[in-house]
Amino acid sequence: MRNTSFVILAALLVTACNDGAQPAANVAMNEVAANEADATNYQAEVIALPVAAQEGVFLRAVRDARLACQKVTKSERLEDRQGNPTWRATCDGNNPHLISITRDGTAKIVSRTDAPRG
Repeated sequence: MRNTSFVILAALLVTACNDGAQPAANVAMNEVAANEADATNYQAEVIALPVAAQEGVFLRAVRDARLACQKVTKSERLEDRQGNPTWRATCDGNNPHLISITRDGTAKIVSRTDAPRG
């Protein structure tokens, strides 16, 4: 909603400044460009976090997947998988999970099938 309001406001300001001289196609292109520029790259956001904050993200992802995890006790960055940054997050000292973060913020988790469920 915030992005849409900003784009509409920007389009109205451009139209007012140009006395309506800007073609509608240009306004639409400007809206598309504004939306693309404002898209958040969650991969970069997670990579930039301090380790403790990253581990908080991993804890939330594991719990959202309904896997048992009281605390992420260790995490390490691995090679990217399918172009996504990936970490091994260990819960409670013994349950490892591979977590990949997509650009839109989705956490993809690969865990052993015998890992305890929450």
